[in-house]
Amino acid sequence: MSIRHRGLLVFLLCGGIFSVIVYWIANPSTYPFDFYPAGPGGALLIGAPGGLAIIGLLELASGKPFYQLEAAWASLKMWQQALFGFCIIAVAGTGLFVAIAYLLL
Repeated sequence: MSIRHRGLLVFLLCGGIFSVIVYWIANPSTYPFDFYPAGPGGALLIGAPGGLAIIGLLELASGKPFYQLEAAWASLKMWQQALFGFCIIAVAGTGLFVAIAYLLL
C-alpha cells in the first residue's frame, strides 16, 4: 500500500470517527452511550481521531510518512519554523473565517 493510499484511508476513517463525535457533541440527544466523555480523558477521546485525520491528510498531500515530515520540520532553523508556522496558522485561520462566514450567510 502506498503512503498516499494509507494517508487517504487514515484520513477517511479517523475523519469519519471525529465527525460522528462532533455530531454527538452538537446534538446530545442522539448520543447513544450512558457515559459522556468529559475532562482530560474526554478531550483525548475527542481529539485523537481529529489529530490522526490531520496526519492522514498530511501524508495524503505530501506523499511522505509523517515521521519524515517531522524530521524535515525539525531540521529547519528556529526563524524558519516560526515563519512557516505563522503562515500555516494564517492560512488555516483565513480558511476557517471564510468557511464560517459562508455558513452564516
